[in-house]
Amino acid sequence: MTKRLEPEEQARFLAALAGLLEQARRERRTLTYLQIADALAMPGPHRIHKTTRLIELLLKQEVTAGRLPRAALAVSRARPGRPAPGFFDRARRLGLFDGQDSDAFHEGLLERLFAADRA
Repeated sequence: MTKRLEPEEQARFLAALAGLLEQARRERRTLTYLQIADALAMPGPHRIHKTTRLIELLLKQEVTAGRLPRAALAVSRARPGRPAPGFFDRARRLGLFDGQDSDAFHEGLLERLFAADRA
């Protein structure tokens, strides 16, 4: 298998990712990229890369739809409690983040996500 998922696979994994992150949001917790890859049974090689690409796609979809980005619940094991730099870069490119204080930005997103009532 390659680094990329086929469109049908991508749609299936994206739906599963949204459900997984929604469950984490309800439980008021974050998940590492590895935990997400494992929960999704993401096939290798490049499991984490495929997982982060899906997370970025979900971020784009939710921001475009005007929803709080559950992608903020996905964090790096190397940066405990924080997403990898790619999350902040994508959030900046989507106009969600001004690039100033990434810690405050992420904390604010988590507070809003944990307080939100989702259907």
